[in-house]
Amino acid sequence: PIYHGQHDGGAVNVFLPGKAVNYSCDPGYSLIGEATLYCTVNGTWSIPYPRCEVMTCMSPSIQDGELAEGQSAVYHPGANVTFQCQPGYVLWGSREAQCQPNGRWAPALPTCEPALPCPPPPVIAHATPSAELGANFTSGMSVSYSCQPGFSLLGDPSVLCTASGNWSLPYPRCAVVRCPSPPNIDRGN
Repeated sequence: PIYHGQHDGGAVNVFLPGKAVNYSCDPGYSLIGEATLYCTVNGTWSIPYPRCEVMTCMSPSIQDGELAEGQSAVYHPGANVTFQCQPGYVLWGSREAQCQPNGRWAPALPTCEPALPCPPPPVIAHATPSAELGANFTSGMSVSYSCQPGFSLLGDPSVLCTASGNWSLPYPRCAVVRCPSPPNIDRGN
């Protein structure tokens, strides 16, 4: 018998020489060895016998980065890993990945891209950035804005220094807060 698998010979108990059976494994298992065995002329099955082993994922690695959590000698389905980049690089993609039953990582492994400098964050009228004046910005960093009193924020309050070294668009805006005309009252001005 083959554990975690089966052959296509069905319930037949006697096989004649020359008869072949093909083995396959249960989901989440991988066939090791030849998938086909033959009944030989001396009444034995050809060897070696195949076996089914749990699928594992390849050890995950990313250029200019490393595993921050989840190092292991073997990665079985359900294993989780977390990545980080070396100094001077920015992680693009998901920081975490999980070994799937098909032996692949999901989501796809991230990449570490060189951190490019961005110019100073955009000046937005009537807004105050969360960053200090003169600070240096590289890919992956963000700056949030808040509006001065009497103004309301329109759009996403944050801009991101992108992989190309530019600030993400569109920029937020600060619009003047306006009151509508005062209500009229009965029998008065």
